[in-house]
Amino acid sequence: MKEEKELFPLTEDKEELHPLFSWERFLFKWLAAAALVLATAIMFQHPSPIFEEGQGWMKKTMENEFPFSKAAEWYENTLGEPLPFTVEDWAPKEENREEAPGFALPAAGRILEDFQTNGQGILIETGPTEEVKAIKEGTVIFTGTKEGLGKTIILQHADNSESWYGHLASSSVQSYERVKAGSTLAKAEASQFYLAIKRDGVFIDPNQAVQFE
Repeated sequence: MKEEKELFPLTEDKEELHPLFSWERFLFKWLAAAALVLATAIMFQHPSPIFEEGQGWMKKTMENEFPFSKAAEWYENTLGEPLPFTVEDWAPKEENREEAPGFALPAAGRILEDFQTNGQGILIETGPTEEVKAIKEGTVIFTGTKEGLGKTIILQHADNSESWYGHLASSSVQSYERVKAGSTLAKAEASQFYLAIKRDGVFIDPNQAVQFE
C-alpha cells in the first residue's frame, strides 16, 4: 500500500500555483486581447464612416513614441537586472549611488548655429577627432540617417524626453542599447555635430541644459 501511494500521490500533494496566479484572470485577459485585435482589424478594413473616429484615435496612439527607456528603467529597478537585449556588459547598481546633477557635456566646443536659427537644435564646432557622448542616461531608439542631419542617434530618457545627435561620422552604439550619461555614442563629422533636446513632443534650447559657452 505504501508503494502504491508513492506511485499515485493524492491531489493535495501536488505543487500549488502561485497565489497571485488565476486561470480565470489569465483566460479573460487572453480573450480580451484577442477581441481587441479582431475589433481593430475590422475597424481598419471596413469602409464605413462609423469607424473613422476610432481609426483616427488608433493612428494617433500608435504614432506616439513608446516610453521604452522608462519601461527599461522600471524593469531594472524592479527585477535588479536590465532587459536582456539592452546591455552587454552589465553590473548591479551600487546602493545609494549618487547621480550627477544636470546633463553631461556631449563634447567640448562652441556653438556655430544657435537654437533660434532653426527652432530645433544647435550646431557645435568641436575637434576633428572629438567623441560625442550621451548627455543623459537613456536607451537608443534610433540610429541611422535623417534628412539634413546625416548619420543620427536618438536617445530616449526615463522622463520620456529625447536627445538627438546628428552629423556623426561613425556610431558606437546600436538600437535599444542602454547607455549611461557620458558614454561615447559616435565621433563628430567634419569637426562639428548637431544636438537637439525634445521634451513632451517639443524641441527646447539645448544650450539651456548644457552650457557650451
